[in-house]
Amino acid sequence: METWIREARRDPASAACGLVRRVIFDAVLADRTGPVAVRLLDATADERADVRLLLLEIVTGLSGCIHDPWPEAAAAAVARLRDPDEPVRRAAAWLLAEADHRQAVELLTGAGQEPDPVARLALAEALLVRPDAPQRQLPAADRDPAIRLRAARRPDTEAVLADLDAAGARLGGPGGRMSWGAGTVWGLAARSGDENTCYEHVGLLAARDTAVAQRAAVDMAEVAVREWRAAPEALVPHLRPLLGAAADPGVRAAAAALLGSLLETTRLCAGELAGLLDELPDAAAPALARIGDVRALPQLCRLVAEGRTVAVVGEAAEGLAGAGADAGPLVAAATEFLDRHLDRHEGATDRNAAAAVGVLRVCGAASAVAVPQLLCLLGADDAGWLRTQAALALGEIGPGAAAAVPLLEGLAGGGSTRFEGHVEMALIRITGERRRAERLFARLPAWRRNASLAADLLEWFAEHGGLEPQHVAYLWEAVDTAGAVHPKWAAALWRHEGAAAAALALEVLPRALDGELYGPYACTVLGDMGAAAAPAVPALRAVAGRRVRVALHTGSFEQDTRGDERLAAAARGALHRIGESAAGRGQDAREFAGAPGTEIAPGPAAPDRPFRRS
Repeated sequence: METWIREARRDPASAACGLVRRVIFDAVLADRTGPVAVRLLDATADERADVRLLLLEIVTGLSGCIHDPWPEAAAAAVARLRDPDEPVRRAAAWLLAEADHRQAVELLTGAGQEPDPVARLALAEALLVRPDAPQRQLPAADRDPAIRLRAARRPDTEAVLADLDAAGARLGGPGGRMSWGAGTVWGLAARSGDENTCYEHVGLLAARDTAVAQRAAVDMAEVAVREWRAAPEALVPHLRPLLGAAADPGVRAAAAALLGSLLETTRLCAGELAGLLDELPDAAAPALARIGDVRALPQLCRLVAEGRTVAVVGEAAEGLAGAGADAGPLVAAATEFLDRHLDRHEGATDRNAAAAVGVLRVCGAASAVAVPQLLCLLGADDAGWLRTQAALALGEIGPGAAAAVPLLEGLAGGGSTRFEGHVEMALIRITGERRRAERLFARLPAWRRNASLAADLLEWFAEHGGLEPQHVAYLWEAVDTAGAVHPKWAAALWRHEGAAAAALALEVLPRALDGELYGPYACTVLGDMGAAAAPAVPALRAVAGRRVRVALHTGSFEQDTRGDERLAAAARGALHRIGESAAGRGQDAREFAGAPGTEIAPGPAAPDRPFRRS
């Protein structure tokens, strides 16, 4: 146990830590009174506060997998409700709510000896997120203003606003399983109600002259913009003043992070965000770069060189590249970071390297100067996912990465694994050799096993000399046999066969419209089809005219929201192009226009069968 605790304190995300954690979970779930469970619960009294916190959080996760009370865990939680460390007391309260719900309710609402205010509030927070929470009227009438505030469903009375000013900063403290402030709670509750009422409440909070109320406005708006497409335009007038010099610095930082997380709000507040590039570069620079604003380039380069921003620099670099910005400074920054990264011999463990490699991949041919660094990453035996990213980046560089060919050839194995498939495609993109591509095509495993590689390879053929009869035959055979047809297969066939494959494209592509991976791609192809894509108009309208955002599940709320923005824009663009094509044929283009802001029912669902050519 002690060895695992040391590893968890060092790097809780490591593979070794995850493996041992899984073993502990399995042992405790198999026997809640067994030796592993006893040692785990005893260790919650460790003299080190961070260890107590870590183990209480683990036991809480275990309790969530058990559907009846766990007395031993509840006893350990009660023992820590008066711990000297506040986060530990919060964690103990959340554990008690999971391990013995009845006892937790009694401690919160009953008479007798009570836990301290921090633990009581954490108990209320833990209980109020559960479907079997105590009657809301009880905490709503509590003597503690923070508990009353947590029980309030909306900021619609002066009493609630007074509690917010008095105790809002106490909600969501460290150690709890959720860090929701009042604004987040109200935003989540508002999702089932009227969005305009939510916008009014955000405006009310933003106009209040206390930092805690303004921060609640930002948090409530954050939920709203990720739920409703109309929210950015409705809320920017309320939030823009919070970017000004008069706002509390913490509120200004939160407002900049929110307004910079969406494409639409960034465009509406570009001037204000540009003024914050020096003060808040982590929020302002990636935001402006994503919309192609070159004012962000110097700060973005600094962030890339420091390796501080992992999740967003690739997307930001893509925005600048799309705007025609000079890629040289970004490539230099990414190369500088990789040089330091490799000098420290941390190629396999430093996750920030992935951001730098992502920038090089986006910059394409301009990244040729970084080929030596990419080769070092590619040659590392333990670099894992980073090796795949390096191979993809080398492929995007193209002929400028010719020095990588010998190493890539040594790693290629016919495309039988996903990594080998990426290596093979990188070689094809670098050398441009159609014979090499044909050899890979001949060695492809069954299409069911590597559909993505087959799709990429056939798309490359289509763009480099066109499809040959054997490629077309492969595609039709796959379509005739498949349970689900890859969107790129349908697009490749339509681009090659024209009207003969139009019915296939119109069956397959609308199914892909509501996904981040191929939704915008499908919109582009349908737009290319012009008036022939008229049967897909209902499905495109359904995507373009949604009131609520499409759930994309990319793993990041911010990326989900931006993905929905791009998807809606792509659907509107496809509808416009189909309408223009129809007008060119003498049809009424209004039949193909979208209706942004309205909910339009999709057309009939495509049949659940593979398309078969007659």
